[in-house]
Amino acid sequence: MANTLGGKTGGEGIELGTQAWNIADGYTKIKILRLLIQLDIDEEVTMFGRKDDGDFIPENMITGRRVEGFEKLMFHLRQLIGNCRFSVEKGMDTEVLAELIARLANVEEFSDGIASVKFNDVTKEEKVVINQEHFDKCFNILRSVKDELNFLLNKAGLIFRQSDEIDLDKIMRDIEEGG
Repeated sequence: MANTLGGKTGGEGIELGTQAWNIADGYTKIKILRLLIQLDIDEEVTMFGRKDDGDFIPENMITGRRVEGFEKLMFHLRQLIGNCRFSVEKGMDTEVLAELIARLANVEEFSDGIASVKFNDVTKEEKVVINQEHFDKCFNILRSVKDELNFLLNKAGLIFRQSDEIDLDKIMRDIEEGG
């Protein structure tokens, strides 16, 4: 029987070579690029309560969706950092990443103050009320963490490769089609 895993075959079977199986392309698309796109959506929902102007969201639900977008933004930032941390932690980038993680943890610690739920005894309805000043401060920190993280990811070669041409439309189609 031919050796199909260790290199050349004796004329039978498939030649796979000696290279290790590399899943980096799939990993970066699913575990990094997908989250980068999701973070942009989260940022938009956090700001406006919807992901685009075509979404019909009743006015009384906008505030709740903004808070939900904020929570997802924190979650997806944490998830993205976890997915790429092993690749970013090199040299001085370790200190920058640690600072971003600390800033994110600080926002997470104080995020319960971004909004409160008020109950109207007359109408028997709950209403989410945003503490706009606190919300804006926390949101701006999350946005800056996201922006700075993009620089680290790019520096680590996880966003743009310097030597390859990139077809962003093809990458988006691949993501939308599930691969």
